[in-house]
Amino acid sequence: MASTKEKIRDYINEQIAQADFRARAYVFDAQNKKRPNRNIFVRMQSHFTQFIKGNRAYRWVTLTGLRGAGKTTIMYQLYFANKNIDGHFLILSVDEITQTLGSSINEVINVFEESIGRSITNLDKPLFLFLDEVQYDEKWGITLKTIYDRAHNVFIFSTGSAAVLMNSNSDIARRAISEKIYPLSFAEFIKIKHGKYEIKNLSQTLRDIIFFSKNAQEAYENLKKQEEKINEYYLGISRLDFENYLYYGSLPFMIALENEALVYDQINKSLDRVINKDIPQMRGLSSEILGKISAILYAVADMDALNFTTLAEKFGISRPKIAEIFSILEQTEILHRIYPQGSHFKQVTQKPSKYLFSSPAFRAMYYKMIGNTINDQNARGKLLEDLVGMYLYRLCDKKPIFSLTYDSAKGGADFIVKAGEKKIAIEVGVNKKEFKQVAQTAEKIKATYGIVISEQAGQLEFNQELNAIKMPLKYFLLM
Repeated sequence: MASTKEKIRDYINEQIAQADFRARAYVFDAQNKKRPNRNIFVRMQSHFTQFIKGNRAYRWVTLTGLRGAGKTTIMYQLYFANKNIDGHFLILSVDEITQTLGSSINEVINVFEESIGRSITNLDKPLFLFLDEVQYDEKWGITLKTIYDRAHNVFIFSTGSAAVLMNSNSDIARRAISEKIYPLSFAEFIKIKHGKYEIKNLSQTLRDIIFFSKNAQEAYENLKKQEEKINEYYLGISRLDFENYLYYGSLPFMIALENEALVYDQINKSLDRVINKDIPQMRGLSSEILGKISAILYAVADMDALNFTTLAEKFGISRPKIAEIFSILEQTEILHRIYPQGSHFKQVTQKPSKYLFSSPAFRAMYYKMIGNTINDQNARGKLLEDLVGMYLYRLCDKKPIFSLTYDSAKGGADFIVKAGEKKIAIEVGVNKKEFKQVAQTAEKIKATYGIVISEQAGQLEFNQELNAIKMPLKYFLLM
C-alpha cells in the first residue's frame, strides 16, 4: 500500500500535469472562446505583476467572498495568464488535501521540496503557490505565515469562503493583501454572458451623481446628461437578461446553465455546503441546529418582517441561539445585516436589524423550489430589495466614508446611505409611484435628498417640493 508521502507526491504530480487542462474550463467557455475578465482580476494581476517586478511586499494575496462568487475562477485565470513565466506553479485544493489525502498544506510543501531537491527558502526560481479554500486546514494560518516569513521567493494566492476565518489572525492581516470578491454586477453579468463591455467611466460617474450631489435637483440634472449613454448601453439587452440576472445571474457559476431546475439545484447545493461544511468549522453547533438552518433561511425568505422571537418559537430554539445562527450566516455572507438608523454599530439596539440575502438568487431559489406565501408583488419587491442591498453593501463594505442603515419606523425608507457628510434616503420597489416613504425618512434624518428606485419607472422624475428623485432601476444597476 502506498505511503502517505507517496500519495502526496502522486497528488502533486497530478496537480502540475492537470493544471492547464483544469484552468481551461475556467478561462474558456463551451465554444472555446476566452471569457471576459472580471474587474477584480485586473487588481489581482497588478499584485502578481508587482511581485514579478521584485516588490516582495506583494508576496501574499488573500481573496475572500461568498461561496460561488468566483474565487476559484479568478485563481485559475491568474494562473493561466502567467503560466509561461519561468517558475514553479503549484495549485492545491485544500479541501482535497485534508479530506481526501488526510494531509495538510505543510506536509504537501515538505514533499514538494523533496521532489524539486531544494528548500522553498532557497529557490532558484519563484514558486507560485495557489491555495483554494485554505480554511479546510486548521493550521493554514501558521503554515502560510511561516512560508511568508521564511521564503521571499514564494508568491502565495489563497482563497477562502468564510471571511471571518481568513481575517481571524492579526499576523495574517499584517502580512497579506486582502481582497474581496462580490456577486456579479449587472454589467459584469452581461459582459460574461454576451461579451458586451460596460461604457468606460459610466459606473463611477453614476456613483458620484447618486451619492455626492448637492441636492435632488443637481442629481436629476446630472443623471439626465447620462441618459444617452445609459440608453446606448441597454441597446440589444433584453428583458429576459434582466430576469435571468435577478433570479440567478449574480452568482457567476450559474451563467452557463440554461436549465432553470438545474440552476436552483446548484444554488441549493452551494448553500448546503456552507451549512454542512463551512459553518461546522466556525462554531460548534449541534447537528440538530445545523439541520434547521436551511428551514430558517426559507422562513427568512418568506417573511415580510423578521422577528427573532417568532423564529425561536417556530423552530423550538432559544432566542440567543437564533441570534447566534444569524451572526454565523452573516459571517458566511449568506445574509447581510442592515442596522437600524440611529443605532451604534455592533451595540445592542432595541430596534431590529434587517437581514437581506447577499444575492437575490438565494431568495429566488427558495421561492422557485418551495414556493412562497407572500403575494407576488411583495415577493418581487423582496428580490429587488436584495438586489439593491447587494449593490449598496458592495459600495459601503469596509469603506469608512460610507455607512448603510435603514429606517425601522413604520413606513420608513428601505435604506439610508451616509456618504461622507451626505445622507441619502433610498426606497426600492416594483412600481413605486409615490415619494411619501422616502420623504418621511429624509425629513426625519435631515437627508441631503431622497431617491426612489422603481423597476417599472420609464423615466427620471424630480420632485422639487420633497427634494427627491425617482430613478428607473436600470440606471441604478449600471452604477
